[in-house]
This record gives sequence, C-alpha cells and structure tokens, in this order.
Amino acid sequence: MKRRLPLPECLEPASCDLPALLKRLSLPTIRRLLDDTERIAVDHQMGHREFLAHLVVAEVLNRDQTRMQRMTRHAHFPFLAPVETLLFAPKGNLRRDLIAPFLALDYVASGKHLILSGKTGRGKTALAIAIAIKAIQHGADARFITAADLIDHLTGPAHRGELSTAVEPFIAAKVLIIDEIGYLPHAADAANVLYTIVEARHRLKQPMILTTNKPLKNWGSVLHDADLAEAILDRLLQDGRHIDIIGRSWRTGRTDDHATVETAVAAAGVPAHDA
Repeated sequence: MKRRLPLPECLEPASCDLPALLKRLSLPTIRRLLDDTERIAVDHQMGHREFLAHLVVAEVLNRDQTRMQRMTRHAHFPFLAPVETLLFAPKGNLRRDLIAPFLALDYVASGKHLILSGKTGRGKTALAIAIAIKAIQHGADARFITAADLIDHLTGPAHRGELSTAVEPFIAAKVLIIDEIGYLPHAADAANVLYTIVEARHRLKQPMILTTNKPLKNWGSVLHDADLAEAILDRLLQDGRHIDIIGRSWRTGRTDDHATVETAVAAAGVPAHDA
C-alpha cells in the first residue's frame, strides 16, 4: 500500500507549500507546470479560472496519455495500428462506415462480436487492433492473443480440469482479440477451449474480435469439432458481424481471384507480420 505523505504544517493559502500539497494530491503535471503557467498567466493577463483550467487540462491530458500507454502495453498488441493510420477504399467491401459501430463510444457496452476473414495481407489484424485501441481510448481495456498461443496456453489446464480458472484473464478483458484462427494446426481440443471463452463472453456481453484466413464453413475441420464450431459461430454471429475482406494484399500487391472491388483496407506503416 502506498504510504501517504504527511500533511504540511502550514495550510495558509498565502504561505503554504503548494508544490508539497500538489504532490500529496498526486497531481504531478500541475506541480511541474505551476511556475511556468503562473508566469504565462501574468504575461497574458489570464483570469483565475483560465489559469486553473490550463493546469487542470494539462493534468487530465497527461493522465489520459499515461493510461493509454499502460493499457496498450498490457494488451500485448504485436504492433500499434490506430484507426487514423488505416487507409479505407471508398468503394471497397470494407468501408469505414461499415466498422463505425465498432469504433463508437458504446461499442463495448453493445457486446457485439466481429469476425474478420480473408487471405493473408488484407489488414485483418491491423483493423482488429485499431478497434481495440479505440475502445481503450473510450475507457475500456483490451487483450490480444493469437489462436495458437491461446489454445497452447489453455490445453494443459483443460486436461487437468482447470480450464474454468485458466480462462479468467481472457474473459475479464472488456475487448478480446483472438488472431489467426486456422493459420496453424490447432490441438485436438481447440473447439472446447475456444467455446469456453466464447460462451462466457457472449453471456456477459463482452465483445470479441476474431481474425481468420479460413472460410467459416471450414471451422469444423479447423477446430476438429463441427458441432462446437457451429455453436461458437452461432454465439458470435447472434448479435455480431462477419466481414470478409477481399482485394489486394498490401504486402505483395496481389489481388484475390474473386475480387471485384478495390482493396478493402490497407494498413499504412504496419509491420510485415500483420495478417
């Protein structure tokens, strides 16, 4: 537990140790900017309210930036891809207006799931991360993990009968990204592991974003259990959305054989391991 600083002896407004009081209140930005802002206020003849507002706004912005840095670090994103860095094709099958509900302030509360499918290099991972970053900006937390890592991490606890405890961190996050379903061969109990998480999050209305390079009709073979795969998709799509991203790979420039539209989404400056 953090030790609370003692109350200064002098609390007279005209002579008190204001930096010490600001430190006690955990207002480091105001404490750091106080003298400079006071000089600026005098030079520009600011009123008391404007002077105070300058300091409070600086404190709020700094705290928000610190929170964003902490939450994005805890999310374990492989890279950062804010939505502002993505380029959307106006006539593509994934226009910005199609994902607008997932960038909205009420997205987390809506509990809507999203499945992004398509061939490699179409920007699925970048788009999923962009949505999660926007949710963090709106006050939520997020967690990123690949399907292979998730299943490997939970297979042991599942065999030991400890799955319900092991999945808790993946249920607690307000937004969960499960990336690359079907990219690598999954363990035999992949469907059981994934269903446990999907069922719990669906019941709690905690949104998930899943990316895959496999058609949804093939998830039964991908997860080694057609019945559980159907149950998983049933829950994800009950109030969720599936978007199949077609078009040109931003890595190779190749276009889908069946594509009839421009590139759906291209990630600007995204590392080459994005899918």
